[in-house]
Amino acid sequence: MTAPAAGERRQDVALWSKRLPWEPVFLSAGVGLIAVAGRRGRVRVLDLEGGEEHDLFTLPGGITDLAFSPDGHHLALVGPRGFGLWRATDGRLTTRSTPAACVRACWMGPGIVAVAEGGKVTTYDTDGVAQWSTAPLPAITTDVACAQGGRLLAVSLAGQVRCFMPMRREPVAIHHYGGAPDDLALSIDGRWAVCSAYQRATLLWETHHHPTARPVQCEEASGRHAPVFSECGHRLAVPAERHLSLWSIGPRRPARLATLPVCASALTWRPGAGDVLATAGSDHTVRLWHTTAQGRRSEYTSPAAWQLTTPATSLAWAGQRTLAVAERAGRVTLLDIDPAQVQH
Repeated sequence: MTAPAAGERRQDVALWSKRLPWEPVFLSAGVGLIAVAGRRGRVRVLDLEGGEEHDLFTLPGGITDLAFSPDGHHLALVGPRGFGLWRATDGRLTTRSTPAACVRACWMGPGIVAVAEGGKVTTYDTDGVAQWSTAPLPAITTDVACAQGGRLLAVSLAGQVRCFMPMRREPVAIHHYGGAPDDLALSIDGRWAVCSAYQRATLLWETHHHPTARPVQCEEASGRHAPVFSECGHRLAVPAERHLSLWSIGPRRPARLATLPVCASALTWRPGAGDVLATAGSDHTVRLWHTTAQGRRSEYTSPAAWQLTTPATSLAWAGQRTLAVAERAGRVTLLDIDPAQVQH
């Protein structure tokens, strides 16, 4: 269990809260909407204002990932039998079956999504028409990430991470990684990549350096959730088995800033240039963390917290001051974040 942080204020006010008949595992926010999905394929799209149901549909075979496009008008969903594309303007759902299971989706721009499917990654437009794909890979893909506005694509598979430039089927770089990494992320400028596998080391390296360059080991034993870069790219949150570490990402070699006493069941950075991190822990609590403190590590404190009834399965920011929380028991809650709580 995580102990309450010094100076922490418990909050009880929510904009709305809805209970679903199934466990909500995935969250993604669009323009005025939030999509909630369960592993078996059920998806409910809710209005941010009031939480009323906007649409309800199913991706056959189940869901392993979902994500709204950068403009918030299209939703990509992937699963064991294929993928789907939902359009917010009219509720159109386009589904495509694939020979191999799809594990991740990553938007490379408002109209192009990369889908990791079996031993390759294929990009599609919002009508589900294939645009480009990598050459066949030597193993099944486990994750995909993009950066530089879609000009850099990274793909993880057993033993390595391959970097591609769109429309070039062969990789521009190959970085070796022990084991089969299942979580991959790129900084917004594409300079840094981080990769982890549950209960194995989390490694951070520069993508443009020679593949033999020594990576930075962030954690010896990773947690169950993926490391996440802040949107501005200056911070990195790395979950471990019993804590979470914060890293500073700058022109020099990355440096560990602090170790937060939280076993994360979900985490997400606030969008924009700020460095505010939201986490949910094993104590059924959602916390905000200011990560711009200078000096002693004890200065990294959680100024506000919200108590849940069950562990959180996912968190998603819907703008600068609203945070969506999905709980294992089936509840989805939208929190209103007081600007005073996230000012530095």
